[in-house]
Amino acid sequence: MNKQKIALMLTGAVLVATAAAAQGRYYDERRNVDYGGPYVGLNIGQINYKEDGLRAITPTGGYFRIGQQFSPNLAIEGRIGGGFSGDSSDGYAVKVDSLYACYIKGSLPLGQGFSVYGLGGVGGMHLRRNFGDGDVTESGFSYGLGADFALGNGTALNVEWTRLLSGTDFGYDFNTDIASIGVTFRF
Repeated sequence: MNKQKIALMLTGAVLVATAAAAQGRYYDERRNVDYGGPYVGLNIGQINYKEDGLRAITPTGGYFRIGQQFSPNLAIEGRIGGGFSGDSSDGYAVKVDSLYACYIKGSLPLGQGFSVYGLGGVGGMHLRRNFGDGDVTESGFSYGLGADFALGNGTALNVEWTRLLSGTDFGYDFNTDIASIGVTFRF
């Protein structure tokens, strides 16, 4: 995916979130939780690169999130980020230069200030490797699972696992996941 497509995808996500912000917010009085409206967040975590025939390689990374929640159960979210540090195993090194995604997020509130969610959409990343094809930029279907814990005043913590990318390198299948923790602010 080239830089123009990435910029177009993220611009579209921001425009949808901005236009939807005019729809207002939803407040669940039973659970004393505010849903709806725009939000931003920041996650950091460990990226897990697995390729057939290699041990797992685990660089660190993070991403900025911007989204619009339409109801307690539905949101759209755009993400952009990159790697903080690379990692190597048995002489094979991987560093994440950039990652990006646009998701539809379905949430299930389970209690006061606690919900679980699934997300699916289009994601991609640019990997820098010292083996195989070397630098690679891939995009495709991306999905994940997570949980949000409301702290009050529009702030929440979240934990998440996301399959960022799957692909093939010289006939060897690879997967890239991230397990992260983050914070979200609603405004």
